[in-house]
Amino acid sequence: HRSEGDEEEQLSERDKKQSFEIQGADMTKISKNSIMGNDRKSFGLVFIACSVIALLVLLSSVNNSNAHTLRSSGSGINEDVVKGGAIKRELGAKDGNISEGRSISFEIANLKGGKTGTVVIKTHPEWAPIGVERFDELVDSGFWTDCRFFRVVSNFMDQFGINGDPKVQAKWRDKPIKDDKVLTTNARGTVTFATSGPNTRTTQIFINTSDKPDGNKFLDSQGFSPFGEVVSGMDIVDEIYSGYGESPKQGQIQMKGNVYLKKSFPELSYIVKAEPVDFESLKV
Repeated sequence: HRSEGDEEEQLSERDKKQSFEIQGADMTKISKNSIMGNDRKSFGLVFIACSVIALLVLLSSVNNSNAHTLRSSGSGINEDVVKGGAIKRELGAKDGNISEGRSISFEIANLKGGKTGTVVIKTHPEWAPIGVERFDELVDSGFWTDCRFFRVVSNFMDQFGINGDPKVQAKWRDKPIKDDKVLTTNARGTVTFATSGPNTRTTQIFINTSDKPDGNKFLDSQGFSPFGEVVSGMDIVDEIYSGYGESPKQGQIQMKGNVYLKKSFPELSYIVKAEPVDFESLKV
């Protein structure tokens, strides 16, 4: 699919001695003679009091250290927490909460036999927040309208995402995004950005269509990070025209857009429109 610390407060010996200072009396300076005789009882009481205070200081330090581990560093996403197979993330206060993702309806025309159908893709920010943000930008800008599925390999993937207008595509070509960690596998129905190397994702994406037990798992180790999944219409995905295989030239699409594709590959399936929907309301 290649396209274009907190440090826990540990009391040193010096710190331990300093922690016994109370009401101006420095226990580290008390001589051996002052500890003997009549001062022994009073010193014992003071020593006990100081010991209690030192213990309270130490407990407070440990509690503060533990509390810090529950807070964000103030920016970005904290370590991923995997529990029960579900991937969860903590966000720093600066970033707010990760959204639950959106469901986007794609109306696709020129399917096999000339049919039209609808595919719904649900995004998963917990899988790939950077990828989801770019995908949402493309949806909200109307980028997907009239985009062709220019690379369709049966039982592998369906690739699209080069705009039919070269001027529109040019605006996005020089805006690559950073990679997301691969947190879920490229199983059948997952949606992933194409890439030409590290941190080169722009607009091209593909739907994994392999029906093998492990899907396209081999892509995981290559850095392809799924950001969403088809939640409705996978049967429509399987009807996307695949007769041209990998024949369309991406360079020509970039330069000439749909003028090139319509003339040389008229049977390609294409997106009529893409818009957010309430997927739950679509269920019967």
